[in-house]
Amino acid sequence: MIDDPAQWVQFVDGDIFDPVQACQVATDFAARNGAEIESCTSLGLGFKVSVYSTDTVGDSLGAGTGDLRAVASAAAVIEPLCSFRAPTPVEEPSTPPTPPTEPAEPEEEPEPILGLVCDGSPQVIDPEDPVLPDVDDLFRVRLTGDDE
Repeated sequence: MIDDPAQWVQFVDGDIFDPVQACQVATDFAARNGAEIESCTSLGLGFKVSVYSTDTVGDSLGAGTGDLRAVASAAAVIEPLCSFRAPTPVEEPSTPPTPPTEPAEPEEEPEPILGLVCDGSPQVIDPEDPVLPDVDDLFRVRLTGDDE
């Protein structure tokens, strides 16, 4: 992916993610918090998850509530914080091949990857030793209401 600008655009726009894997992460998170997933639905760039508690609420809420389970749902959207525009390739002028009378020139170093801008700040990535921004620098997850 590092050398494919088309994939960069899809990644920073949030278009490449696995809904099955995302729902599995939600399932694991729910389990760590004493709940199970009732439903997990992709919303394009987000998800709506409904959970129920694995334990009952007990009689503390009033008579007859001992067998009830807590139920909750939330929707969240993923907001990309970056943009990527692949630099326009510069075409080399075509020259006729020269006879190999001179020693071959050493290979050129790969060009840094330019075009990634996060929160207004240009990012330069070395393709030989790529260090990418953290995921929280690339995206924000925001809880939404039912009307969004």
